[in-house]
Amino acid sequence: MIEDCPHDHEPMGCEATEYGHYSQCPSSLSPHTIRRGAITHQLREDIPEKIVSDRCDVSSEVLERHYDRRTDREKREQRRDFIEDL
Repeated sequence: MIEDCPHDHEPMGCEATEYGHYSQCPSSLSPHTIRRGAITHQLREDIPEKIVSDRCDVSSEVLERHYDRRTDREKREQRRDFIEDL
């Protein structure tokens, strides 16, 4: 079943519906974007960075530099909450 296109394209004639051309759709996301979102979500859920790093097979340095999209404020609040719970 072909659904309506959110970009006002005709689904039957849209090149982005063909194998190998899916990335041409404005709604498509790269795997890197999805991975970055998943890693950031896990960190926001207070899963320890070491666990996330191991689970996602990425070094702590690369995780910090390329995948962790938490703001400095979010990181600060998480550290404060952790210390208060001790």
